[in-house]
Amino acid sequence: MAKILRDLLLAEEPIFSLSLRQLEKASGDQGTDVKLIGEISEKMRLATKALGLDPKDTTGVELYKALLSRIAVDNARVTKLIGGKNPDNVGEMVPLMVRAVNKMDIDTTCWVLKHSVAKRLLKTMPPKKLMAHLGYRSIDSMLKHEDIDEVYTALRFSEGGDWLNEYNELFKSVTPSDFETREIRILVMDHKKYVDLATHFVEKKLHNITHTKEMGTIVVVPMHRTHMKGITLKSLPLIFHYINEIRLYSSFFKLKQVNKDFGRTVVETLIADPGAASQMAGQKVHWRVIQRYFGKTKDENHPEAFEPHVHPEDLHWRRAEELLTKLDPEMAFWQEMDYVGAIYNGQPITLNLMDVSLSYSNEETYDNRYVYHFRESLWNEIFMRYMGHKNLEDQILSQLDNDMIAPESLVMPGKIKKTPSPTIREVPALEAANKANNLLVRQKLIDAAEGRLVGVIEEFDKAFDILVKYEKTVSIFGSARLAQDSPSCVLAYDVAHRIASAGFAVATGGGHGVMEAANHGALDAGGTSIGLNINLPTEQTLNNFTTEHYTFEHFFARKVALTLDASAYIFCPGGFGTLDELFEIVTLEQTGIINKAPIILLGSEFWKPLDHFIKSALSDKFQTIAKGDTDLYRITDSIDDILSLLGARELVA
Repeated sequence: MAKILRDLLLAEEPIFSLSLRQLEKASGDQGTDVKLIGEISEKMRLATKALGLDPKDTTGVELYKALLSRIAVDNARVTKLIGGKNPDNVGEMVPLMVRAVNKMDIDTTCWVLKHSVAKRLLKTMPPKKLMAHLGYRSIDSMLKHEDIDEVYTALRFSEGGDWLNEYNELFKSVTPSDFETREIRILVMDHKKYVDLATHFVEKKLHNITHTKEMGTIVVVPMHRTHMKGITLKSLPLIFHYINEIRLYSSFFKLKQVNKDFGRTVVETLIADPGAASQMAGQKVHWRVIQRYFGKTKDENHPEAFEPHVHPEDLHWRRAEELLTKLDPEMAFWQEMDYVGAIYNGQPITLNLMDVSLSYSNEETYDNRYVYHFRESLWNEIFMRYMGHKNLEDQILSQLDNDMIAPESLVMPGKIKKTPSPTIREVPALEAANKANNLLVRQKLIDAAEGRLVGVIEEFDKAFDILVKYEKTVSIFGSARLAQDSPSCVLAYDVAHRIASAGFAVATGGGHGVMEAANHGALDAGGTSIGLNINLPTEQTLNNFTTEHYTFEHFFARKVALTLDASAYIFCPGGFGTLDELFEIVTLEQTGIINKAPIILLGSEFWKPLDHFIKSALSDKFQTIAKGDTDLYRITDSIDDILSLLGARELVA
């Protein structure tokens, strides 16, 4: 059965067989490939019957023609559904497609580069060819009079690969504060200005839809052709695809913004080069994350496409089919068929909507039929069948900067690792008595882990949408148990009031005690008072003094949000939670994971005993930290001292 999959994928041996064995070992599933082949064969049989053909007596040519006929009927129907009359008329159909997508109930929010920052980067490295094409001598004049999204898209048409690679390096300097939340924009480029410039792009891509993931823009590129066969089902899936892709990369950038090398991550993601060579040592062939399709043009040679890999774009195609079916339920024929195909005359015929649609639109012959979307889908389906759909999405999201996925390191949903305690195994009675309880506990742990990353990502989205609005934020930590008239709470109120008055947003854990006092002080000063709360069985409820707030389910996500790009961290007296947050932030700065910002311990009476222990025990006696590590934090009772530290940091920034 592995041979059938290998032939469908045109995969290389022995890498492919080694990869299947690795997936079997990691998942504990034997025969998954056999089940998958059986399902593909049955889906192909049913689809052939639905096309009015006999599965036992149909040639490849007959099946291919029937699929093209099906696309023609579907294209005409969807064209009529969105208000079109001529399914091949570019000028008529483009605005109708854009209008239809904009009317759909689709989440199009994304976290992308600010327009002001995009202009700043272009001023650093002006696109001289584009300026000449548009008739400008001054970059400032061009940016003043032209649409920035059009300009950004046109760069790939005008400047050439070397210029683009050099320009992408400028993104090393970007920071999370250079990004903002806005809606994905579908832009129809000015035909007169850009049609000649875009000619080569359209000819190479064989379609006229593109996007800029860093700008959150989907672009309809102008072309000289007034008619394009099947443009509706060629372009609509592409638009849906790019909506999903932009949102995936948006989530990825949000996840990576806590890294000190955020700019480098953006550069590597934009370049989208494939990862290093296959790893075969110890028979661990890791599955690549490949960000763009290979094999689209006849003159490209990318051996990576024939090695084990998973493909981020395939997730977007699958969701594009879902959105298309939402628009027209009769398109359900193509849903969940993206990985289905059969070999005819040594080459697959696929039920992948995008492959068939492109073959129809570009009038490809039977011998030149498209298969690349199908192959990427099948690679992903193999990985997903062994490791689970959630693992596929999570791994792709976390590794878009071109690392590799290691199946042996993944947590398997619903699988129980068979490593019983040696002590229990030596005593059969103990093993029997503990078996049920162990299984229950392990299953609960697995169930708790499954879906957690998705939940954390959703929480990041909500919290970062709040934090990204404010360039200067100070996080204040402290006990939730102290009364509002306690010295620590009074001091927290005063410091937050002064900080907010100086133009800083104040962020706390949103609870009571010190957190409530700090939020109260910021609010009374007329400033921004952010509460990032956590759902707990006791103690923690949101206080009433926030201007913006969000309640987390996961401590990890909440801690990241409070740590994100803060101008300073102020710690008032607190318990284990406060100490945990303090030592984690100190460690992150010590190891260079986050940029250094003032860590201020407010209240010398409370903090000096801890400082004495750190210096005498950790630094002097046991030498588990370096002498200079205690310089990472500063103990003070003075609010003026804190404001001086913040002012000095702002000057440096």
